[in-house]
Amino acid sequence: MPGTPTKAQYSALKWLRNRNGDGMFDKHGVLLAAGETSPVTRSTWNHLITLKWAELYAGGRRLRVTDFGSRINVSHVEESR
Repeated sequence: MPGTPTKAQYSALKWLRNRNGDGMFDKHGVLLAAGETSPVTRSTWNHLITLKWAELYAGGRRLRVTDFGSRINVSHVEESR
């Protein structure tokens, strides 16, 4: 059971949604989305997956926001930097 989402998880979700909601992990586990390297750690992305806000696909090499994640209100959140 996932716990209460953290500020970092909301910020990561906003970061990914602002970059088309889809990214690819490089060989070091860093997410690349819309030509930018994510400032977010892999463990935070894993928590978003646990929350069902994001999902892995393409053999675990890609990450995208789920429909549920796209409905989360992040208007009050500052995106990760």
